Amino acid sequence: MKNITNLIKTELQYFKPMLERGLKSSAAQREEWRTETIRQRQDRVSTEVFDMCNGTVRYGPFRGLKLERDTWWGRLDLGSQCLGFYEREILNYIDCIQPGDFSTFIDIGAADGYYAIGMLKSRKIRKAICFEQSEKGREAIRKNWQCNGSERVLEIFAEANPMTICALPQADLSGSLVLVDIEGAEFDLLVEQSLKALKSCTIIIEIHNWIDDFPARYAAFLRNAAKHFAIEILAPVERFTTSIPELRDFTDDNRLLLISERRPCLMRFLKLIPRAA
Repeated sequence: MKNITNLIKTELQYFKPMLERGLKSSAAQREEWRTETIRQRQDRVSTEVFDMCNGTVRYGPFRGLKLERDTWWGRLDLGSQCLGFYEREILNYIDCIQPGDFSTFIDIGAADGYYAIGMLKSRKIRKAICFEQSEKGREAIRKNWQCNGSERVLEIFAEANPMTICALPQADLSGSLVLVDIEGAEFDLLVEQSLKALKSCTIIIEIHNWIDDFPARYAAFLRNAAKHFAIEILAPVERFTTSIPELRDFTDDNRLLLISERRPCLMRFLKLIPRAA
């Protein structure tokens, strides 16, 4: 009898958040949710998780990072970022980085500064350099940095192109970590001139395959990159939501929407590793 009593106790504890959730919504809310679009639902779920976490990342290498609710870019990813799901291919690599492995992080296509400020906040690097075309984006990066205590050194620039990359001080181009996510413009940026300037850096690139003449341009990029770097593919990473206690009272649909990054296909992430001189 003692065993069954303990089982009942633990089972009721397991179902407690599910039962409580059922009491929190009205019939009118549930009816409204039945007619919302996928995007509206993802926004609702993302912001619910964000609020649940008080806008702070709970898991992964950026644990403790504060995020802004009224974000300029990626509002639908806020919940995923708080729970450490977002772009796990990149986060898993960052998680292995030790302080001193890289002195500078160069974030090209920095959006709200999630990666740059996360790297500073986690003290994995001492300096971050952000390139972001949007003025609103640059303002958001600065605001997010200040919200996180203005840790270490942050520099923010507008457009990244071969000239602006080559104009960076040699100290920033020597043995740094570079992240490139610029929605298909990576092939205009990473030409022979800039690849040569970055040849001592480790570069993580998200490849976007929906640009014109992609096969030829991608092949040309790979040939140029191979002159200076060994090229590795970052394997796709599954996002398992069943191990996250914050989500056990969420519906299957809502858990899966939370981790969806709305991509048109399974994306390719590359890591470029400097060849020995």
